[in-house]
Formats: sequence, structure tokens, C-alpha cells
Amino acid sequence: MIRPATRERIEAALRFSAFYRDYLANHLPMALVALDAMGADDGAIARFAERYESHLEPLPPATFAIAAGEEARHLGARDAFPAWVGYFDARIAREGRVAVLREWTGRLAPGVGTAAFHGAIRTAYGLESGSDREIAHGLAYWAAAFEPLGAPPACDGSRSAGQVLALLASDPAHAGRRLPGKSIAERMRHAVALPGFPVLAASVDRGRLSLDDLAAALLRCYAASGDFTILHGITGCHAFRLLARYAPEADVALAHLWVAVLAAYLGTGSPAVEGWNVRGSDALGWSAILERAARCDDEHDVKLAYSCWREWQRTADETYRRAASARVCHAQREAMAC
Repeated sequence: MIRPATRERIEAALRFSAFYRDYLANHLPMALVALDAMGADDGAIARFAERYESHLEPLPPATFAIAAGEEARHLGARDAFPAWVGYFDARIAREGRVAVLREWTGRLAPGVGTAAFHGAIRTAYGLESGSDREIAHGLAYWAAAFEPLGAPPACDGSRSAGQVLALLASDPAHAGRRLPGKSIAERMRHAVALPGFPVLAASVDRGRLSLDDLAAALLRCYAASGDFTILHGITGCHAFRLLARYAPEADVALAHLWVAVLAAYLGTGSPAVEGWNVRGSDALGWSAILERAARCDDEHDVKLAYSCWREWQRTADETYRRAASARVCHAQREAMAC
């Protein structure tokens, strides 16, 4: 749980929309949760917030209310975001966050990759903030941007998720072939439309499909490529871990996560899954990583460091430390030598 002063700052920033410049995601509440958890002081948090707020756009008033039983009509409607905020604020106030999350984590699981995983990430970080209002905004963002990627695959193959990604990385038909689109979400849409996508998604063995397997595969891929899309997969898996306990059908939600991970991977051009290709020194220990993350200006640097730290605490996999070290060192390469 974060400090009360940071929670107050997050709630004060709920005056801003979840979107800006048409399709970009407001990362401010997510970054503030991560900064606080990593030990950033009030001054660092204020500095980050004041700089970041200059990018954002105000939350417009809701022009209608979403009635019970009519939710499906408004899923994926970005202009319904203010109405979704009102809907989730009211539901959480009436029924409590746990009941609402149990219902809506399941309903939104087919779109776990929505907006480059940011709907799920903001909801998960909202939980860590301890703010019901921030949870409502996270769910509202997920619902307003909602983009399902299809039915969950049968997962009746024989491979692990990592083996499927490795196969694609060595296939000239996919390796290095970034799909069209101005955003991660657009490239994911192109990926699921590929003729061979359903077969690839189904080629994993359900018995071998696990969140740990997905997270480890994405970590290896990020280490080998430094790819920006894969970074979102790492933070997305961390968020899924925080939300999974609320999913009424955890295996179905995990299958949807696999589809989103595969789509993101194909969309970014099926990068390498072995080796090391992350710019920046990988030599820092965690105390130095967290201290430098608190001074980063880019929200992606902050969130990657945070997700890597949390996942390292679970697994003790040193690749998480190395990846976080390289990211924060590269981010501050002009400010200081690592």
C-alpha cells in the first residue's frame, strides 16, 4: 500500500482523462504507484507529477449514465469513459471493490491486451494504490478501450509459450517483420488477423501454459531485444498476477493473456528470444536501481523497473535485475555514468 500523500495526489489527478492526443494512455497514476513503492520521496513524486500533468487532458463530464444490463453496448466506446467512471464509482461504493473486480476481471479478460495492456495495468496498480476511485478509473479505462482478441484458444498443442516464440523468432516469415500500425494495439489487431494465428495460439500445451512461463519467456525476449512492445508484455504480466486472484475462471483468463502476448510479439516483428541486447549497464544492485528509477522522467522506465523488482522478489531471477539496471542506466546515461 502506498503512502497517503501519494494516494491523495493520484486522486487529485483523477480530474484528467485516461486518454490524451486521441489514443495515448495516461500513465500518471501507474507511475506514481510504482515510484512510491520503490521508495521515491515526496519531492521526486511531485516533480514527476507536475511534469507529466502538462501532457494530459481534462476528464469531460459524463453526458449519460450506463444502466445495469446495458453495459455491453458501451464496451470499447472511448467517448463513454466518463460514463464508465460513474458506473464503476457507483458499483464499488455499493458492492465493494472485491465483488466488482470478481465480476469485471472476468468480463474484461478477453481484452486483457487492450491498449497495450494498459487497462489491466492501471486497474492492477489501482489495487496497489488502495484507492477505490482509482480502481474505478482503471476499470473504466479498460472497459472504454476494450478490444477483445477473440475466443480463448484450445491450447491442445505440445509446446510451451516460450517454444512458440522461439519458433517464430527463427522463422524468416515472421522474424524482423514488424506489422503495420501506429500503435502497439493496431499491430496486435493485424497479428490476430493473420491466417496462421489461430493455429499458433492453439499450439501451446494447456498443461504447460502458466503465468510464470509467459513472464519468463517475455523476460528472455526483452533481454535479447530491448523491444518496447515486449516491455509492455512484462508489465502486463506483472499486472495480471495482481488481478488473477479475482478472475472467476483463471485458466480462461490466462489463455486470453497468452493470445495477447502472442499478438504483441508477432506485431513487433518476432524479435530474438536468446542473448543480451539491452543498452545500459546491467551491473547495478537493487538499491541503486530503485534510487535511479525514482529520478527517471519516462513512465516506461519507472514501470519496467518496478515490475522487474516485484517479479525478482518472487523468482530471484537475476535477469530481472540486469534488465532493470540497464534500463535505468540507459535512461540516465547523460546525467551520470553507471
